[in-house]
Amino acid sequence: MLMVSFIIFQIALFAGLIFMLRKIMTQNVILATRHIDELHQDYTKKDEDINRRGEETKKQAEEIIRQAQEESEKTKTGLINEGQAEKEKILKTARAKSEEMVQQAEKSCHAMLSEIEARIAKEAMHKAVGLIHDVLPDKFKLSVHNEWVDGLIASGFNHLHNISIPDNVSEVLIVAAFALIDTQRQGLVQKLSSVLNRPVTLKEEVEPKLVAGLIITIASLVFDGTLKNKIMEKAR
Repeated sequence: MLMVSFIIFQIALFAGLIFMLRKIMTQNVILATRHIDELHQDYTKKDEDINRRGEETKKQAEEIIRQAQEESEKTKTGLINEGQAEKEKILKTARAKSEEMVQQAEKSCHAMLSEIEARIAKEAMHKAVGLIHDVLPDKFKLSVHNEWVDGLIASGFNHLHNISIPDNVSEVLIVAAFALIDTQRQGLVQKLSSVLNRPVTLKEEVEPKLVAGLIITIASLVFDGTLKNKIMEKAR
């Protein structure tokens, strides 16, 4: 009986130990499971946070890329506009320079044509005067010359009163189409002495190509009273 009681006691004790161990194990499993759940929740939370931050970073990166693209397009557009403006400026400057060159070329051309025309007209008049000199008889030219010179002596030097001639000038150069006769020489000396208010002497030269009349040179003053000069003046 004692043995049976002992066996029963051991069985009860063993059952109690098993119960206690089971309870302890159950509690430990629950605690471990709870800890695992907490770790899982924490992991899930961190994973969601990482994903959220990743999405935010991705959006920020996309926004940075978008802004960079916009800035790039703006810079590109600005450079294109600046380049276009610079191109227009260069073209405008080139057009203005080209127009200026064309205008200068036209002016130079007109000036050259005018100069050529003037030279042609002058040469033509020289030819015409030369023809007159060659064609007209010497007697006729001499007659015209004498009348021309007499008219100059009578009234052709009045404008010399208003011209200043240096005081040390007393010699007058006379270049005539024909040699002066005594009356003409005396008339010129008297007229020029009166006009210049000083005695004068004449230095005479003959140039038949003047056709008729004479050229008077006093210092730097030249008075052309020739038929050739009159024809040239009328031709202008």
